[in-house]
Amino acid sequence: LVLSGGMVLTLLLSACAPAVVEKEKEVVPKEEVVTPREEVVPRELVVPSEETNLVKWTGTKADGTVVEKMLEKPKYGGAHITSGPADPLHANFFDSTRTPGSGSGELDDPVYEPLLHYDWLRGPAGTGEWGGQLGIVPPPRGWEAGIIAESYELPDPNTFIFHIRRGIRFALDPTSEASRLVGGREMTADDVVFSLRHHWKTGYPSVQPVYRDAISDPKNPDNSFYVSPTDKWAVVVKMQPGQTAIFHRQFSEGWSVAMAPEVIGKYGPTITDWRHIVGTGPFILKNYITASSITFARNPDYWGHDPFFPENQLPYVDGFKLLIIPDLSTQMAALRTGKIDNLPSAGVDSPPIIDVETAQSLMKTNPELQWVRYLSNAQGGKINMRVDTKPFDDIQVRRALQLAVNQPEILELYWGGDGVLFNWPVYASLEYSPFYKPLEDYPESVRELYEYHPDKARQLLTEAGYPNGFKTSVVALNTHVDLLSVIKEYWAKIGVDLTIDVKSSTVHRTMLARKQHTEMIMADGVSGPGLVWTADIRKGGGQNYSILDEPWWEVAYYRMVETYFDPGTYGGFVPAIHEPLAPDQPTWAVYTNEQSWWINLPAPYLYTFWQPWLKNYYGAMMTYYGSSLGWTRYAWIDQELKKAMGH
Repeated sequence: LVLSGGMVLTLLLSACAPAVVEKEKEVVPKEEVVTPREEVVPRELVVPSEETNLVKWTGTKADGTVVEKMLEKPKYGGAHITSGPADPLHANFFDSTRTPGSGSGELDDPVYEPLLHYDWLRGPAGTGEWGGQLGIVPPPRGWEAGIIAESYELPDPNTFIFHIRRGIRFALDPTSEASRLVGGREMTADDVVFSLRHHWKTGYPSVQPVYRDAISDPKNPDNSFYVSPTDKWAVVVKMQPGQTAIFHRQFSEGWSVAMAPEVIGKYGPTITDWRHIVGTGPFILKNYITASSITFARNPDYWGHDPFFPENQLPYVDGFKLLIIPDLSTQMAALRTGKIDNLPSAGVDSPPIIDVETAQSLMKTNPELQWVRYLSNAQGGKINMRVDTKPFDDIQVRRALQLAVNQPEILELYWGGDGVLFNWPVYASLEYSPFYKPLEDYPESVRELYEYHPDKARQLLTEAGYPNGFKTSVVALNTHVDLLSVIKEYWAKIGVDLTIDVKSSTVHRTMLARKQHTEMIMADGVSGPGLVWTADIRKGGGQNYSILDEPWWEVAYYRMVETYFDPGTYGGFVPAIHEPLAPDQPTWAVYTNEQSWWINLPAPYLYTFWQPWLKNYYGAMMTYYGSSLGWTRYAWIDQELKKAMGH
């Protein structure tokens, strides 16, 4: 966290100040403003003149409104230079088969390709339906588009049929032994089936049961993935009843990437050596220098074309290099001096945190930089309480702890007011705007939890049998200490004595995965609303850090499953979240807040910066779930502008 000493001190002094009368301290949260998402249907590209470098792109929204954008004609050549904080050997990020959905393989997304991805026409370059800064699973038949699958169908509730794109070839690099082994041959449906079977046999023992149990025969994945006997370019995937929806995400994620059987056969089931990575993507991995850099070269035989300029083969740049720079200040210096083209607030392993204070510094020293901000609930974090353990099995205790935290003050002083107070269970972001509801639309039982009511908190503790409070502890990372120190002071006012148990990132990650905390644990915010996230917090789920065994959660989950593919439900989330759980019962959005199973903290805005010469970027990173470099296929370098700016 990049935060001034004065800001932290101000917040700590405020938290340590004597308690005041509740009515005087009550803070009404600000209204969150969410940009509405509009349905659009992309249309043809219109070139007004050959004498200009601008073209007019026209699209039509669902309501018939015409949208026009002037786009620059892309130019080929040049090298893109970016940075990342983590050495891939440390994070094992060259392993695409290690753990589906865990973030592995991020450094090879320019090389491999999954079945589906986000439709670039609907992203920030086009209609703006998704921003690309968050790892959001697109709603089915919404902003998704095919990559190695041209399309798919659902002939019955338990079956996917993917129609595989013809003409895709594995990249041929004459200097690579592994690439020569494959020989640049065409990828087929047999390769896709091999890859799906391989990922589940090799990677899936460490995958959460909710994913593993989705396929029709978890013990023999060969029975779940096969080439259609009637169409040699169609792949059939069979699921357990009711699991089609949960499986949908996996097809737009790294675990569905196509791999060459020849490579697996020679080098082993788990590919971790960069020299053995052979894919169908826009780039070829050419070199890796430990703790220094990773170099990619343009795949000259790449099949893909720019959806805005269909005549243009992708990618545009000759290659790109990722410099391994662990320190944020060094990354910022590289950006300021034009040594790198962009600096995102997300990336591989431990990303830099570019908050408002850091962003303002860059804006002041380098006003020419382009930037975009976006919400990050991961940095706001949440405090998970084990509801199967006293005293957290008592809802009065849980609500008391949340009422005793001055969240408006945390937002204003800790995050400089640059964020949102209420971000749960729906992000206050562009992508989720169709069904986001601001805090003022919720009942008082929810609104008060995001205000500050220490007197009521003490009353609830007394009613729960803890008039003098109690002692407790929270497992946390070193990066959590500043914020938790402030919360410790808030809780001290109601008699709760908090011990902050700091662990290394490895131990903390292990404790999260194995649910080894005995009382509370600090974690990133949830991965975002959607079916897979809902499944993760069910009994036994990977993100169920509060150890819930909640019947109403099952009701919401199955409601989402049943309506997942229905038009207008946004992947089933709208009816699941905003319709009453049962007659005379609250909605799930209300109920999950009222129960206070965890404390969601204010979500700050983070920032991504890039140079003016990096075109067709818009701050986007995610072109499919878990991808952080997939956007590089669309980017191009304005070399004339870069030279004119002295670089």
